Amino acid sequence: MTTVDLLNTYPVPCYVGGSPFVGSGTFDVRDPHDNSKVIHKVSSITIADVPKVVEIAAKAAKTWKLTSVLERRAIFLKAASLLRERNVEYAGIEFAETTSSQGWSGFELNLAAESLEETAAAASTALQGEIAVTGQGQRAYIERAPFGVVFGMAPWNAPVVLGQRACTQPIMGGNTSILKTSEMSPRTQLMLAQIFADAGLPAGVLNIIHVAPEDAPAVTEAIIAHPAVGKINFTGSTRVGSIIASTAGKHLKPNVMELGGKAPSIICADADLKHAAQGVMFGGWFHSGQVCMATQTVIVHESIADRFLGLIKAHSPNVKASKNSQDAGTLRGLFTNASAKRVQTITEDALSKGATVAAGTAGFENNVVQPILLSNVTPEMQIYREEMFAPIFSLLTFKTEEEAITIANDHDFGLAAAVWTSDEAAGHRIARQIDAGMVHINGATIHDQAQMPHGGFKKSGYGRFNGKWGIQEFTQPKVITCNQPHPYPI
Repeated sequence: MTTVDLLNTYPVPCYVGGSPFVGSGTFDVRDPHDNSKVIHKVSSITIADVPKVVEIAAKAAKTWKLTSVLERRAIFLKAASLLRERNVEYAGIEFAETTSSQGWSGFELNLAAESLEETAAAASTALQGEIAVTGQGQRAYIERAPFGVVFGMAPWNAPVVLGQRACTQPIMGGNTSILKTSEMSPRTQLMLAQIFADAGLPAGVLNIIHVAPEDAPAVTEAIIAHPAVGKINFTGSTRVGSIIASTAGKHLKPNVMELGGKAPSIICADADLKHAAQGVMFGGWFHSGQVCMATQTVIVHESIADRFLGLIKAHSPNVKASKNSQDAGTLRGLFTNASAKRVQTITEDALSKGATVAAGTAGFENNVVQPILLSNVTPEMQIYREEMFAPIFSLLTFKTEEEAITIANDHDFGLAAAVWTSDEAAGHRIARQIDAGMVHINGATIHDQAQMPHGGFKKSGYGRFNGKWGIQEFTQPKVITCNQPHPYPI
């Protein structure tokens, strides 16, 4: 077990080659609810540090790929155990650094531990080789080979669960990892270095770097361009994902993208309305809507729309947002004031064009956005197609199943969706026609379990994380043949 206490070292260090790493730059992490307050200073790398970081990861890759699944599994299970033991302490770190609530912080740390355990469990199946049927006098073995160094980038909104999958699924596949943290959550994501160092992961297999926002474009391209980097993964906005995918394409590097969403939730006439209303409010308002799978559009059959809306209205006074960390409010602010301003502009656009606040009370104060539901939303409004990433969603009505499916697909995204109905066959029929990587029948759109592949359609990205799919995503088939002597036609 390491004696290095990464989480109480200041400035917050990077972690490279099994040790704290001081980069050539620094930046401040500020309180998202009070930008005048610096929480801590962070050591960050610049383009000058990139060669050393990648070379350390590349050197470790040569030996890590030769380790057995049993060795890797033991380390992962130990790391998962440590994460569970430290849940309360680590949830406090996330709560202090980000806009995560205490409940969300503990929740996502548990999800991260579950993901580590599932990655350990799925490894044998994911990495299992095959023997191909070939010609006489030849045996052909097909195995899963790593890419070498995998460069991952994870966001702040679920910093631990999204951070760990960006690096651990590649590592289980025999790669080494460079994980770039979000500038909003560097100390929180450094937890991963601490638990894996304490679990006995060899030096250089996991490397965690922090990058100042102004240096990020140059550093990102330099890492992607390095010959030792074999694959990239990014979780974040569609806009930034498009830039990174373009850069990866320029250098002929494969990548995995998990991007934005505009999750629809269809409420059929025969749905259990109380259950559906609870699921929709959870999907739309949990973590202030700052989840890529958050419910964005509720599509309700016209015959039950008033009753459904009544249930939302009745509960909405219980859900409030507050910047005060001691407040009993269930929600906190958005990650920046600029994000809140963007959401306010989109909301005002909708209200100016005829939308109405059907539940909740609209409120915008710095980065704090109050949860509301808008009705009378039409395709001419920005909110109809744009991802909000805030506790604001829309209600539309439909007459026919075909109309509901059309509305559900009428945007550029395709990550998650939900269908609420007492007829499971009908729910499955509708689900198959929704363009999304995940559709949940009688379940909220926010739903990510480690045993299932996670990823989207359309501009929500491509490739899959989680379980055997996530491990295989960061390996490639390799053929090895054994041949008996035989004549060649030359």
